[in-house]
Amino acid sequence: MNDKPEGWYYFGDGKLRYRDDYGWTDYYMDTSDPRAADWPPPAPKTLLHELREEMRDTTVRTRRGHRLATLFYRGRHVR
Repeated sequence: MNDKPEGWYYFGDGKLRYRDDYGWTDYYMDTSDPRAADWPPPAPKTLLHELREEMRDTTVRTRRGHRLATLFYRGRHVR
């Protein structure tokens, strides 16, 4: 059983690391990440769900009917 509750913890060197019910995970986040500004940041599952929703919202159909995911990162068009 864990002695610490589930959540983000400062791991050193400007990084946060997520701990779940089973121990330390492979999920890291920079403390400079805008999502870390609102404490506590969302759990990794929530972040992944939000990313999937964002991808679904930015997916467009091309003329041939293929799906093309389009992201905009700091004003740049990225595929």
